[in-house]
Amino acid sequence: MATGNRFFPELSRVFRMVLALSLFIFLLGVALGYGVWQESPEEAESMLGVFIEAFQELADRMEGTNWFVQAWLIFFNNLRVVTFMFILGGILPFFPLMIIGGNGAAIGMMAGFFEYQQFLTREAFFISLLPHGVFELTAILFAATMGVIWGSRNWLGWLRLRFSPGFLQNMKHFMPFVPLVLFLLVLAAVIEILVSPVLLSGLSL
Repeated sequence: MATGNRFFPELSRVFRMVLALSLFIFLLGVALGYGVWQESPEEAESMLGVFIEAFQELADRMEGTNWFVQAWLIFFNNLRVVTFMFILGGILPFFPLMIIGGNGAAIGMMAGFFEYQQFLTREAFFISLLPHGVFELTAILFAATMGVIWGSRNWLGWLRLRFSPGFLQNMKHFMPFVPLVLFLLVLAAVIEILVSPVLLSGLSL
């Protein structure tokens, strides 16, 4: 995969198509998650419990620490997600799309939860996510796209449907994306700690 410069890699047509598909599945997940809450709040709250426990565990680790440590914990948590998604995508190319859809559904259900609890309106909830969410979502979508394409190339080679240089060689095509994804995750983590809480407090009902 060619690169336009040392920092931002060139996006091939296939990459752009899979990236668009990943974004569509994420948005579909958001809509479905919010719809589930509207149709059955009890069922949605039960499904959301798993995500709330994960967030609570992270919040407990962040309690009493300074902003730098908090940002590091958020960065490391997101880095684990994108790394796991990418690596497993190399074996199961549909898996990153499932993760993307699941994350979207969780966000949709959280929007419904905050609205139901009269803490935030739906619009305010999504606005509060924008400062850090734009960068975090971009990094996650890039990782998902990389995993889908990597896994697809591997399977085309394993099934002998198309020439493939091999598992590790296919992975090396995506190394130019690593600095960009890391930068986006760092930026998202810092903004989530320093900017998003201020915006959230101003939007609270």
